Amino acid sequence: MEGVFNTTGRTNIPDSYTYTPQNEQEAWIAIMHACVAVDDDVADAELEELAQTLADRALFDGHDIMAYSRNVFYAHQQLGSKILIDNPVDFISDENRPTLFAHTIQLVLSDCVVTEKEEELIQYLYSALDMDEKEAQEIVRVVLILNKDKV
Repeated sequence: MEGVFNTTGRTNIPDSYTYTPQNEQEAWIAIMHACVAVDDDVADAELEELAQTLADRALFDGHDIMAYSRNVFYAHQQLGSKILIDNPVDFISDENRPTLFAHTIQLVLSDCVVTEKEEELIQYLYSALDMDEKEAQEIVRVVLILNKDKV
């Protein structure tokens, strides 16, 4: 699986550059962005779903989503999806982990295309979030049911 997340081909990354989100809100944005951007093709439908998710969640009320997003986009460009999951995951509260995972599945499905890289990253994500495999499978099953008739 390391091949999907390989960042060794990236150049001009300062050795001292690291990414740490400011808070749980930025961590959510980082993880969701990592999942939709892993295939280097962020569809308009994915961006719309991400924006709607952030607008609908009380967790983001009063927060500067654009500032967080700029940090995340730069970090993703420099470091790739794996680090954009690994570094922020500890900022996600235990009670929010299943919800974040469900929203991430919804994001990945929003363009009606699930690439191999996206599928691998989703498998990596539930592990990084310390979720039980059965719980993750149930969340995926429910989200698939909710999206059954989408075109």
